[in-house]
Amino acid sequence: MKRSKKVFVITVLFILGLGFPVMQAAQDMDEEVSTVTLVISPACKLDIINSKVSKEISSENDAKAFFSEGFVELDINSPTLIVDSNNKWKLSARSSDFTGPYPKDVADLLLKDLSSNHVEAGFTGYTPLSTKDQDIAMHAKGVKDEQHPLQYKILLDWEKDVPGTYEATITYTLSTIGS
Repeated sequence: MKRSKKVFVITVLFILGLGFPVMQAAQDMDEEVSTVTLVISPACKLDIINSKVSKEISSENDAKAFFSEGFVELDINSPTLIVDSNNKWKLSARSSDFTGPYPKDVADLLLKDLSSNHVEAGFTGYTPLSTKDQDIAMHAKGVKDEQHPLQYKILLDWEKDVPGTYEATITYTLSTIGS
């Protein structure tokens, strides 16, 4: 009988803790997933530094010199455009007509991009502006803080450019191209 007690005790211990996983507590688990989607549209930003550019020909000597040369150049880097884009982009310019004592030709206002970055359509040298958009610069991918320092030149004519104030407004447009 001692032997049967031992077998019985061993059997009970085996059943309770060691040998029957069916009798152990089962584990439970549940999973779900989350999807993160970010859709980025083409975006661009144009900033302008020194947007008000002017020159006064006040002395007779200055006037003689500028009219003899046939033009007056305005300050370098005035204005400076700063381009940011996350996509292919283009930068264009157009001018309003001049206001003043006589209808000065818009083509008398010339623009030069002093930057070496992505300059187009001859704007590396002075190019006459128009009332229609003209591409100044473009690039096939995004850029950050790309600077385009500009300079204006205005043609002068002894016979037409009578004393007075002449003013034109230049509109710069930065746009993304494609998707």
